[in-house]
Amino acid sequence: MLLHDQAVKNLGAEDYLVIANEHALLEKFLDNLREACACCKLGEQTSCTTCDSEKRASCQGRLPSFLYYVIDLAAKHFDHEEKIMLSRPHVTEDYEYFRLHHQAHVEIMQKLNALVDQCFSLDKNTDTGTVYRQFHQTLSELFTQHDQAFDDPFIDSTKS
Repeated sequence: MLLHDQAVKNLGAEDYLVIANEHALLEKFLDNLREACACCKLGEQTSCTTCDSEKRASCQGRLPSFLYYVIDLAAKHFDHEEKIMLSRPHVTEDYEYFRLHHQAHVEIMQKLNALVDQCFSLDKNTDTGTVYRQFHQTLSELFTQHDQAFDDPFIDSTKS
């Protein structure tokens, strides 16, 4: 994620601070998520079968809070990003690039909410480590794809 760190530096000072701080929070979230499962670390391909029921319950219980937190982070970030875009003299809500970027935000939020639904539909025998790994991978891919497709071009467009 955050493949566009250099491009972010082209924003105005105030906008840069907002976006840079939010990107740092998203990065920290992904790092924390990678280390969250007490039963197994996400970098390892072990399962939680050796964990007792208390450890599994603890990991499963923490997952919804991670999901809700990232939804809150992403929603605030997308709102700030769109406000920055609309503050540009040539950008309106009808501007095609803004509409496409906004639609991408909507789709990411829908995917995040679907992850919450999926989380609550898991049964207690599900391998929690696998769920954390898949969740981390899905989020990393969503944010990286968004950065490449939208954020870099948007930030570049602020130069004009």
